[in-house]
Amino acid sequence: MNKSVLMAACSVFALSFIAPGFAMGGYGGGGGGMTMGGGGIDDYSVAVSLIRQAKYDRATVYLDRALKNNPHNANILNYLGYAHRMLGDYPASLDFYQKALAINPDHKGAHEYLGELYLMMHDSASADGQLAELTRLCPDGCEEKDVLTKAIADYHAAAHAAATQTATQQ
Repeated sequence: MNKSVLMAACSVFALSFIAPGFAMGGYGGGGGGMTMGGGGIDDYSVAVSLIRQAKYDRATVYLDRALKNNPHNANILNYLGYAHRMLGDYPASLDFYQKALAINPDHKGAHEYLGELYLMMHDSASADGQLAELTRLCPDGCEEKDVLTKAIADYHAAAHAAATQTATQQ
């Protein structure tokens, strides 16, 4: 086996352990197929791995570094929005999603995640707006649209259940 083939095989093998989901385009609608350069593990792929492990605070350190090297990368901004949302920092999350969509208005992952953020902020009308964008982007359906559709349905079901419980307690 020649040396370059062996090196490539080792890189793929290592990546499968270090950053699961990275080679597949990301985690939960976020990645968009960003690839590594230079043969090493970069800050973005480390951050994706940390996000998959729910280590959002640590992931933001790597994402911030990746953003310094790629300030107009919608995938990095989207994952910064995701990590900050998972940390409960909704204003920062909103800012990162909006920046990602300013760079790439058709970023399906950012529309999905922004819709989920709006639900967490109890703004279902804005979440519906993000679902409308995903419907435009995916007329035949896509995972991001399916996930947001379910999140909106779950949100409305929970709100209805809470209202029913409150009414029966009075």
